[in-house]
Amino acid sequence: MLKFISLLGTNAYLPCNYVMDNHKVEDCCYIQEALIKLLTRKGLEFDSVLIFTTEGAYQSNWLQNAYSAKYNQQRPGLEKILKDIFAHDPQRVKNIPIPNGNSEEELWQLFDIFMDNLEEEDEIVLDITHSFRFLPMLTFIVLCFAKVVKKCQIRGIYYGAFEVLGSLDKVKDIPINERNAPVLDLTPFAILFEWVIGVDRYLKTGDASIIEQLTRQESSKLSERINEDISQKELPLDAASLFRDPRNLKKLANAMAQFSAAVFTCRGQELSRKALELKEAIEEVVESKAYKHVQPLAQIIDLLKERFDKFGSDEHTNMLEIVKWCLGNNMYQQGLTILEESLISFACDRYGLDKRVKEIRDEINRYAHKVGNNKGVELVKSLFADEDLSVTREFYQLLYDICYIRNDINHAGWMMHPARASVFEQKLKEFLNKAQKIVDCGKAERQMLLILSHELTDPQKIQAREKLGVTRFVPLSSALLEKWSNVPPNLDNLDEYLEDILKWIDDNAKMGDYVLVQGDYGATLMVVSYCIKRNLIPVYATTNRRVSEERQGDSVVSVRQFEHVDFRRYKLI
Repeated sequence: MLKFISLLGTNAYLPCNYVMDNHKVEDCCYIQEALIKLLTRKGLEFDSVLIFTTEGAYQSNWLQNAYSAKYNQQRPGLEKILKDIFAHDPQRVKNIPIPNGNSEEELWQLFDIFMDNLEEEDEIVLDITHSFRFLPMLTFIVLCFAKVVKKCQIRGIYYGAFEVLGSLDKVKDIPINERNAPVLDLTPFAILFEWVIGVDRYLKTGDASIIEQLTRQESSKLSERINEDISQKELPLDAASLFRDPRNLKKLANAMAQFSAAVFTCRGQELSRKALELKEAIEEVVESKAYKHVQPLAQIIDLLKERFDKFGSDEHTNMLEIVKWCLGNNMYQQGLTILEESLISFACDRYGLDKRVKEIRDEINRYAHKVGNNKGVELVKSLFADEDLSVTREFYQLLYDICYIRNDINHAGWMMHPARASVFEQKLKEFLNKAQKIVDCGKAERQMLLILSHELTDPQKIQAREKLGVTRFVPLSSALLEKWSNVPPNLDNLDEYLEDILKWIDDNAKMGDYVLVQGDYGATLMVVSYCIKRNLIPVYATTNRRVSEERQGDSVVSVRQFEHVDFRRYKLI
């Protein structure tokens, strides 16, 4: 239900012309009359008009007109004016008696009266022109309260600025056709208050739902502004970029909602991607005209940009940033869950294992429990570049400790020695610091050993660096390259022939390195199998083949071009 709410005063209101958005209502004493007519012209249809009056206002301006009484004019009171406007349904107009508010008790009475006249999901237009001293603040607080408890919405807040015309003595001498008083739209400041609440929730909980909703609203407003420019043929020279602005804002709103949902529900396979999508959406808005046209969105975008600039191409670093996000927003359960699963994924990548396979993830977790309970078998070779076994033990011990605390919070403390609530923040912070050191250690130089008979192309090198994180390419020596390129076809067994190449792999490769293997089928199978046993990651290049025909004199020559597509892992069944 759309409600118009206003408070009526006791003064003798001089008639004037109220102006808003190039529309004018002439020769009226009451702002309520002018506002209803102005807003009706803008397409609003009020279901109810509530005028709150003290006893003094009821007598002086509701039943009669204080200006008429003072200056001996024949003008009706506000009751008759409004019921004439709503002659088709005068019951829409209601007078609500209120106390003067001269005591704390009366202030609470006012609060209750306002709340009693608001219903679930009401939409409210508020006029604060004639509110007495504290009443604008009180009514605004009531509406904010009603937004929460009754899901009401503020459609507009307005003020008729009669005082810009001057003092009453001066205004009396101004001809009525020149008494043009502006109506100020204060709604943006109510929206600013919502932004404050939204930012506060975002900073404290990571919940972007309010900001997302406000962003959508701003996007709609920008679209309306563009459509209005179209109708008035006032498009700027760079209109094409302006058309993209609402889409950029909608994309930002969607990205914020999807990132929040992914964090709240611990969607491990989506988190890094959703963070990068949000980062991209933020950058697009910053570069668009919406950044300047929509306030106070720009300040929020700056805050978001500062936070999401920390996300990059490394998935494991991104996951730690998300855990920091959880820590900073009191989401300890999500933080512990995401950190544990991220470390398992980190181990899978370093071992060259498929991190999407549940059995593999369970096996890493089981090994962590063996280490945590001092029942582990001989430690596997280090995950990390420096091959320090103490770091490997530290990794599995950390995984075990996280699992224990995570189980405590996930099972609601139903265990023999549950932790205190205050422990989870402390533990998550401690675990995060340890995980950061381990991941930083694991970021050491990652190689790609090249066991193939030709050099890598530039596109292949670029993709290996960007997609696989390769920082160094290690080619075969000239002697071994000659050997690999000329595998004898008459040998029944390649074990002895490939000894030098397998030893070269041992001497140059470390856990988690990639090995690009292409060549003789039998030799390739043996090397791939050996790499997998060594916890290396064997891959091969996939290509598109393009065939074209060229006429050369009387002959037609076929030309074959091969274009690199991707690196694909070998997998033994």
